[in-house]
Amino acid sequence: MLIHKETKSILLRVKNLNKLNEFLPDRYEFVDFKGHNVSIPHGLEETKILNNLGVPVPSPILYYYNWPGPFPAWEHQKYTAAQLTLNRRMYVLNEAGTAKTASSLWAADYLMQQGMVRKCLIACMLSTVESVWMDEIFSFLMHRTSSLLVGDRKKRLANLEKDVDFYVINHDGVEVISKELKARKDIDLLILDEASVYINARTTMYKKMCELIRPDMAFWPMTATPTPNAPTDAWALARMTTPSNVTPYFGSFRDLTMRQISQFKWVERENAHETVFKALQPAVRFKKSDCIDLPPVVFKSRRCDLSDEQKKLFTDMRNKDVLQAKSGEKISAINAADKLNKIRQLLCGVIKQTETGVYVPLDFRPRLQLLIESIDEAHAKVLVIVPFKGIIYELQKHLHKIYSCAVINGDVTPRRRREIIKAFKTSKDPHVLLCHPKVMAHGLNLTEADTLIFYGPINSNDEAMQVVERFNRKGQTRKMTVVKFSSHFIEDRIYKNIETKQLGQDKTLSLYNDYLRGEEDGKGRC
Repeated sequence: MLIHKETKSILLRVKNLNKLNEFLPDRYEFVDFKGHNVSIPHGLEETKILNNLGVPVPSPILYYYNWPGPFPAWEHQKYTAAQLTLNRRMYVLNEAGTAKTASSLWAADYLMQQGMVRKCLIACMLSTVESVWMDEIFSFLMHRTSSLLVGDRKKRLANLEKDVDFYVINHDGVEVISKELKARKDIDLLILDEASVYINARTTMYKKMCELIRPDMAFWPMTATPTPNAPTDAWALARMTTPSNVTPYFGSFRDLTMRQISQFKWVERENAHETVFKALQPAVRFKKSDCIDLPPVVFKSRRCDLSDEQKKLFTDMRNKDVLQAKSGEKISAINAADKLNKIRQLLCGVIKQTETGVYVPLDFRPRLQLLIESIDEAHAKVLVIVPFKGIIYELQKHLHKIYSCAVINGDVTPRRRREIIKAFKTSKDPHVLLCHPKVMAHGLNLTEADTLIFYGPINSNDEAMQVVERFNRKGQTRKMTVVKFSSHFIEDRIYKNIETKQLGQDKTLSLYNDYLRGEEDGKGRC
């Protein structure tokens, strides 16, 4: 096979014309060129047909597209875009930091050029609608137009009426204008960013997204973590994208990938990886280490003591919980998780009042001092990931006396977040960003920092992985350090459960019972 760029044709050596006559009649002609006797136009449809016949013809985008944008396209980006142009249903599972956003935009742009896509809808995290997708469309596809579908329903509908190439909406916003989106038959490409948020098929958000996906629509779900917690996470995404790849019911897929060993405990089967691989096809996946050279990441665990006030409150809380357990009251996994959250708050330095929802600050000087020491050890800017909103503001009160710092959490408007992030990236100040993981987990490039501090563990493997990727990505030139704070074995165990993807109900109940017994690992050690 030979690609002849000058004539935009595929040259083949063919002995038997039966298949060509069946699938490509009137689309080939005879030639005599370097041993090749058949010429076929190098178009997308011809390429797809030949690939289905077992002839591995590369996508035309690799030969005739100019790859617009501020940076040259990497080879893995080109390959990803090429695969997207050849598959109307395609999983993009490239790791975070591999610039898959640009790949999907280039593929969409090329399909628009070829008249195979009219308009594209992009559904993504609220934190990335502007700072990632709108910015990337402007940077890489300046010849294209876009509209932002955020705000109240009236504003979303007004922006949906605009005649543009790309519409960008947050995941939750789809439900707000789902009827109007379904009526837009000219939107024939849907890019679903951070698709791992759709691993629960029982949610309204999942059902509304499924209603939006038409059989004639191209659909590209993208996520670096398709199974953030267990192999069963793949089922919902596959039912949404390629339903014929999986069983109709979750229970049967769970039985294929997991084995039950107790009432609440399921373990992964040895062949689960193969089952998930088959479910999420066709797909492309590149590891960041395979395509980008980055400095090393060093992980450190730092232990800190509790203040006298924290120790007393912890003892009082535990004694109360022990008495409750001895009374015979049954503790569910949900109740155990709620009680563990209160303990985590105490260890971080605050107590949230149940009646008012107000966070009451405690004396947390030991952990605060460790935080200051860790910030001072950094050679560049610092990201501090704080699991509870209440402690963020307490930390800001203390840290602003020493460093320039800013807060990014749910209270900060998207516009203000953009201003803070721009200042962090382009100015001397702020030196420290105090961040809640919910608004930090996706899309941002914060390579100006070389140190990331988990002030306490966060109960999500996906968020924990994504947070680290905010500074471990293209543009990073410094050795990176990730520091994990803890004051009690509860926090240590949560870190371990996150790393091993063991966040189920059985682990929650086991951790809570060990806390009641005062045992570090369920084996009697205190």
